[in-house]
Amino acid sequence: MHQHHLVFEKYMPQVIIHAASSIRPENKDQLVRSIRESIPQLLNVAEHIGQVMLYETPEENRSTHSSRDRRFIFVEVIMYSGRTKEMKLKFLQNLVLLINQYTGIDAEDINCVIQEIPPENYFGGVLSHQYIEELKKTSK
Repeated sequence: MHQHHLVFEKYMPQVIIHAASSIRPENKDQLVRSIRESIPQLLNVAEHIGQVMLYETPEENRSTHSSRDRRFIFVEVIMYSGRTKEMKLKFLQNLVLLINQYTGIDAEDINCVIQEIPPENYFGGVLSHQYIEELKKTSK
């Protein structure tokens, strides 16, 4: 991996879970911690890498087909490109397993998407400013 990319790898990947607000409080903490702990091994990054966020909406503010669970889960994984299809599949399978374990939502009602971005499309504070300045110097 290019040296500049290593600077930002500590913020990526980011896992954003969109869920109904019916998850028990103790399960929320266990869910985000379990996912966070799985990131280094499954995506081959250092132990301190990755962030997980859980966003909740009341069930009445969610809609899907009547045959589906209104408590469905949608997960966005934003990360740099370069991981194999197999790595991504194992990571997504693990996400579904953990989400099912801590929410009781069936796998059929858990949808995940991976968005792969180049490092230059991520801005993350002071280090991003340094990275952008370094890019300007090297592109002259």
